[in-house]
Amino acid sequence: MPDSDMPAVLNRYDRELGKTLRTHLSARPSLAHVLASAARALSPVFRILVAILILWRPTRMRGLRALAAAVIAALLAKRLRDEIARPRPGMRTEGGLPSRHAAAAVAIASVVADRRRGAGLPMAIITAVGLIGRISTGEHDPGDVIAGALLGRGVAGLVVRFGACCAKRRRPRAVGSGPAGRGTTPRV
Repeated sequence: MPDSDMPAVLNRYDRELGKTLRTHLSARPSLAHVLASAARALSPVFRILVAILILWRPTRMRGLRALAAAVIAALLAKRLRDEIARPRPGMRTEGGLPSRHAAAAVAIASVVADRRRGAGLPMAIITAVGLIGRISTGEHDPGDVIAGALLGRGVAGLVVRFGACCAKRRRPRAVGSGPAGRGTTPRV
């Protein structure tokens, strides 16, 4: 098989895998309903999570990093999707590869789970169920979601590294240098 046929072969297998998944789920309506609900809830739940992280002072930086990673990943996914212009499996006309939802959700989950082992597994499960729901509803094929997830994970890694680099450069304020002579405690 010539190298030029490889994208067509991968595209065909991806379409078949998505179609097979949707066919199997149609035989299990209760599971299909749960996955469709998870797909619809993924974005609002993650938006609320990021807002809470930003509003709660101890997690503000993590929330801002999650927001930055999600926005960057979604913008990159949109740009790539417009360039690639691979049709979705459903009726929507815009491209689906890579999935913006997958890129943003995985970026948020990765940043939130960074150095928080207890958060990693629940975030991965919530993200995976929501993204499988996107496939089950015909919004995407598996390759769209996988490409978006890889993009989101990569962006999250860069944002976390950049944030760690900036945090090392930031110096704590000296004790007693607060406004009106009130002491402050250095942040660690």
